[in-house]
Amino acid sequence: MALSHILWRYVREERLRGISLVLTHVHHGVRKESDDEVHLVQNMAAIWETPCIVHRFDAKGYAKTMGQSFQEAAREWRYTRWKEDMRQEGCTLLATAHHLGDQAETILYRLLRGSGTAGLAGIYPSKDSIIRPLLTFGKTDILNYCAQEALPYALDRSNEEPVYIRNRIRLELLPELEKEYNPRLQEALGRTGELLRWDEEYLARQVEVAWKHYHITDSVGTIGLSRNVFTEPAAILSRLLRSAAMLITQEPRGLGFTYVAKIIGSKGRSGWRQDLPGLTVEISDEGIWFRCSAGHIEKTDDAVKNHDQEMLKLAFPAIALEVGCWSEIPSLKLEIGLFEEGELSPVDANLDRLKNKVAVFSRDLLGRLPDQLVCRTRRQGDRMWFQGVGHKSLKKVFQEENISIKVRSELPLITSGAEVLWIPGVRQSGLCQPTQTTGRVYCILRSQAPGSNLNSL
Repeated sequence: MALSHILWRYVREERLRGISLVLTHVHHGVRKESDDEVHLVQNMAAIWETPCIVHRFDAKGYAKTMGQSFQEAAREWRYTRWKEDMRQEGCTLLATAHHLGDQAETILYRLLRGSGTAGLAGIYPSKDSIIRPLLTFGKTDILNYCAQEALPYALDRSNEEPVYIRNRIRLELLPELEKEYNPRLQEALGRTGELLRWDEEYLARQVEVAWKHYHITDSVGTIGLSRNVFTEPAAILSRLLRSAAMLITQEPRGLGFTYVAKIIGSKGRSGWRQDLPGLTVEISDEGIWFRCSAGHIEKTDDAVKNHDQEMLKLAFPAIALEVGCWSEIPSLKLEIGLFEEGELSPVDANLDRLKNKVAVFSRDLLGRLPDQLVCRTRRQGDRMWFQGVGHKSLKKVFQEENISIKVRSELPLITSGAEVLWIPGVRQSGLCQPTQTTGRVYCILRSQAPGSNLNSL
């Protein structure tokens, strides 16, 4: 509430900047007070004459479905939903109200888990499109602001229950450390986080340069690093190893310390091999290679080789899609086209005959995508977003639809960056869905017409 009020004041006082504000609130369906909190937010938004979006979802049910803890699953859902809100509302920044207490709690939590400098850098004041204007202010400062401005607010009583590790750190560990060791501990931890962020930002730039220097691939696109990478100091080498492994497993936390230490301990010895969770790491004379393990991709070693060969045959160059044009997919003897409703020929306007070979998108939402629509085969990191669920990896979608491993490599995908918007004949994502009032764009997949002029209808 304090953050919303501060931003509302800023928008009013800086009218010439042309800044707009949208509030977004999530009802997790857990606490009985949540309905009152929705009304509180909506009432204040009405007083401030500010648009307000309210989302309701079954947080506990979602966590069970995703196999995650309640807090982790709810956080993932919120940020996925807010990202979509930003796209729909045309917003460029997402502001969250994390404060100094949250920062101290996060750093202590990660310290207890043995995190490195990346984790101990804590919460970033700004990163990508997220800003946290209150990160250097304590909770007391925020409550004093609410009192000074006569702002109503709600307290989440579940935060006072020591049932989660983070809650126990906040309720028990931090107060004990402040009482017995440093009454200004939160400020000290915040300062530590800032110092480590400086170091981490420098190291990240060095790793980016080193990646371009050491990164290699073989004839089938296997990810690797040249053996000279082992001449790098551990601070750089460990990050390069984690980056390579992350591209294979799609696990955002990367390899754990024990596994990284094992690889570093090999000292780049040719013939060294290690099976790790989700991948196999092998060192040859050419470099260190990272491959999906047989169990991770549900195939035997022989099947991996055959699958990679099939991918080479079936994959086709990415095709940039332009509205009003057909493009050819020669290897599949198909054509893919993108058209507004008024551009369809009488034949193609009969979309019923195409059944699951057509996807319908909102013209406005397509225009807000960061990357152009492309037709291509699958890549590492591909994912799909679904209403009420959030993102799923493409592999997860294929598994749910019982798509065989061989067929997965043949299927054309309609994508924007790593976002898969449509798998023809399989499923369309929840992004860019049209409404009754929005203009529509049709993406059509059809058999290639002999001798057809692909640039005209």
